[in-house]
Amino acid sequence: MFLNNMKKILTVSVVTMCLTHGLQADALKNSLSNIMSENDSTGMVNLNGININGKPKRVAPKKVAKKTRPGSAIIGHYEENKPVYKKEADKYVKKVTKGKITDIDFLPREQRLLILKDLQNIYKAKYFKSRKPTAVIATVDGENIYKKDADTYLKEVTSGQLKDFDRLDENQRFALVNDLARSFVINTNVSMDITQMEKDEIFKQMWLEKQRKTIDVSSDEMLTLYEYKKKQTLANNPQAVIPQYMSIGQKLKNEIIENKIMNNITKDINITIFYDDNNISSEAK
Repeated sequence: MFLNNMKKILTVSVVTMCLTHGLQADALKNSLSNIMSENDSTGMVNLNGININGKPKRVAPKKVAKKTRPGSAIIGHYEENKPVYKKEADKYVKKVTKGKITDIDFLPREQRLLILKDLQNIYKAKYFKSRKPTAVIATVDGENIYKKDADTYLKEVTSGQLKDFDRLDENQRFALVNDLARSFVINTNVSMDITQMEKDEIFKQMWLEKQRKTIDVSSDEMLTLYEYKKKQTLANNPQAVIPQYMSIGQKLKNEIIENKIMNNITKDINITIFYDDNNISSEAK
């Protein structure tokens, strides 16, 4: 009887354990399924879909708009009390660039100066006033040089390309008047025993040949002039072919002699140049 009771107790225990184990297994399975189906609420970063071999995206820098002056800003002057406004320059630069650039402030300073110079030249050509042919443009030792004489000389030396003395800038006017002054001084100082033709041809060797005998030229002077001319030529055209020093030595010597003769003749004369009212300011901002 005792054995029968033990068998019953053991049988009940086994059945109970199996039932309990089955219930626990179902509960665990259901719990895991619920966790996988629920959204993660732990605050952890979701790394799904990230390519660890991908390149980082570049963030484009923010464009900073350049500050420009208003159209009413004054950038220079056509002449005294006649300003050049920025809106005029903007209109001009838009025209010459066919709309590619519409604001002069976007250009570097050197190009802004060129634009201003163009505007000044256009203004000068439009409103230019030339003096009368009888106007006195200079005096040489009290003797008048008239505009008509300067116009004639300018036409000759430029082969007709320029005909109006007043259209030259100050440096060009000064150089031309000095040339006219040399002719004037030579004509009044050359001895009377030479002919008029010799006076007319004086710059072409005849009278200069008489003076060359009294002029000395050193090798250093010739080399200095050669280097100066070489530098000026390359500045205007870096690809220019420069002749050898020895091949133009005589030309250099003749030029130095002529300059010395002219300097000796003109050193004591008094030259006064009278300018017109067409002066243009070269300022720019």
